[in-house]
Amino acid sequence: MDPVAWLVVGILLAATIIAVACAPRLKRDNLRRQLEGGGGTLGGIGAGFDVVWRPSAEEAREQWQAQLEVPAPAPTPGDRGLVREGRIVIDVSG
Repeated sequence: MDPVAWLVVGILLAATIIAVACAPRLKRDNLRRQLEGGGGTLGGIGAGFDVVWRPSAEEAREQWQAQLEVPAPAPTPGDRGLVREGRIVIDVSG
């Protein structure tokens, strides 16, 4: 092989080794962002494509988000049985 081919093979090999070495850290950072509620690295791009190409996936995501954000009823000033042992108790079954 000529020197240019060896140079290209060397660069590809070095890039592969660097990518494998950095993968755990990138995965850990991505997981941390997801747990903090920031979403994944490409989460916003994927959601944008879902709106256009898979509207059912977007609807499913909206329903899932609505289930996560179910509001609890606010206590009214006249309610007497909501404080038990110094804690406010909100009954969401009714």
